Amino acid sequence: MTIKMSLAVLCTMILLGCSSTHDGQQASNEDGMICELKKPTGSNIPKRVCMTKEQKEAQEKAGQEYINQQRNRATTGGLTH
Repeated sequence: MTIKMSLAVLCTMILLGCSSTHDGQQASNEDGMICELKKPTGSNIPKRVCMTKEQKEAQEKAGQEYINQQRNRATTGGLTH
């Protein structure tokens, strides 16, 4: 009976572990922070990254501006105006 109970508890723990946040999935907490699990370049171990909504929007905007700058440099042959 003890073995069956231990096995049931172990299976429950495994299933609960599978329901955790997946890579890229967002979760918000009561502090207004947005947390994501991200895999750093060169690693398969995800790290939890938390930031405010404003910080996340600023990071996304900066990334988009960088992409646009690189795209403009490629189309103008690297010449700046």
